[in-house]
Amino acid sequence: MSKITVITPTWNQAEYIADTIESVLCQTHQNLEYIIIDNCSDDGTQEIVEEYQKKDIRIRYLREKDHGQAEAINKGLRMATGEIVCWLNSDDFFFDYEVFTKVDSHFNQKSDVGVIVGDGWYCDKSKKMTEYNESDRKVPKWVLSRWYYIVQPSVFWRKTDLCLDENYHYVFDWKFFIGMFGKCQVYYSHEPYSVYRMYEDNKTGQDNAKRKLEIYLLQKELGVSRCNTAWCRYVYQIYQKSEERNKPSMKKNVDRLSRILFHLSGKRICSF
Repeated sequence: MSKITVITPTWNQAEYIADTIESVLCQTHQNLEYIIIDNCSDDGTQEIVEEYQKKDIRIRYLREKDHGQAEAINKGLRMATGEIVCWLNSDDFFFDYEVFTKVDSHFNQKSDVGVIVGDGWYCDKSKKMTEYNESDRKVPKWVLSRWYYIVQPSVFWRKTDLCLDENYHYVFDWKFFIGMFGKCQVYYSHEPYSVYRMYEDNKTGQDNAKRKLEIYLLQKELGVSRCNTAWCRYVYQIYQKSEERNKPSMKKNVDRLSRILFHLSGKRICSF
């Protein structure tokens, strides 16, 4: 039975973090290490985590200032002692209590596999399931360099020295998995592993120019397609003008055009 390390970065998520913690500690696969990295929350998160820590010695709680989510997760990656690693944000939770058992079984049966990817649900703030997402979109691996289609909390990997790029705020996970998928054999299990909360306040739900800028900068850094990089730059500029002029319709129009180009180009042009 492999040891699984789960890393949870958190900052002021007292409203949700109990769901997250419960979904980890109640797994039927009990050989685990749970690392919670707290950016000095002041909303009651500390009290919640410490109460669980009193009851379960598998929790390692680090409370100190950081410069963002990527730095917090990197701290956890360096602390991790498990053979299998994942991270689960403090407003998400695992789909059921059998997830780790299934993941461990897959890794044991597939010695050549370095990454296992499951499906996931989206839910709203009240945990109402809203959309099912298959992580395997039946696309070639190269598509990941243009379209971030996987469900992050449903990804587990064999421990590696690969870390997140702390220069990014929105797309650090995307870059991380592009690097990992390029080095490792990937297995898609077609099972739901996680539930991802989608709401306006979380980063994925923030449809803003700052996020589009990072998508453009990542495409420029990767250098996989001049056409896609140019399109991402154009989309960022439209988003920037939309926010400066307070005209949301500009975003809607360019998003609609992006989706058309995405399909017409065979997924080669994308700014999602």
